[in-house]
Amino acid sequence: MAEKGQPLPTQPSLVGKNIFLRPTTAEDIINIHVWFMQSEPQAQSERPIKFRTPAEAAEAFKNQEKSTDRQAFTIVRKEDKIPVGQITFFNYNPLNRSAELGILIDPDERKNGHAADAMRVLIKYLFKYRDLNKVHASTAKFNKAAVALLESVGFKKDGALRNHHFYNGEYYDKLVYSMLRFELDW
Repeated sequence: MAEKGQPLPTQPSLVGKNIFLRPTTAEDIINIHVWFMQSEPQAQSERPIKFRTPAEAAEAFKNQEKSTDRQAFTIVRKEDKIPVGQITFFNYNPLNRSAELGILIDPDERKNGHAADAMRVLIKYLFKYRDLNKVHASTAKFNKAAVALLESVGFKKDGALRNHHFYNGEYYDKLVYSMLRFELDW
């Protein structure tokens, strides 16, 4: 752990109010996999889930091709350097200058503001340093916490993909949100 007054182990552009972002490592994946499994996996994605052990998930991460079109960051609490989540940008489109965001917070750390802080940090980074015009995200209509998070950081609802997410024997709409660079007001 760094001594007080020492710089955080990340780029200055990746530091928020109470968290910082650093590139995710294979060692982080074990915790992230456990958080994902505790978060009712099929509620997190409209695609079929490939169930793996934490070790298999870490190995798959190691074997993933590294790319500037996708990057995962571990969300780390500043005060004690404890990882509390992961935020990722993916589906980067250099023609449209856009990317999609995904986030997962440790179930024990939810409602502490880490998700909003991490979203603000990554969005500012993508607009300022990656010169994006648009970031977007989606969630199932039943995921009230994700809807509230997206709206709280300034995302606008673009629309819905009707009956797109099958969960617990029912179909739900998938809500699509975006933020444009000129809309950033914080």
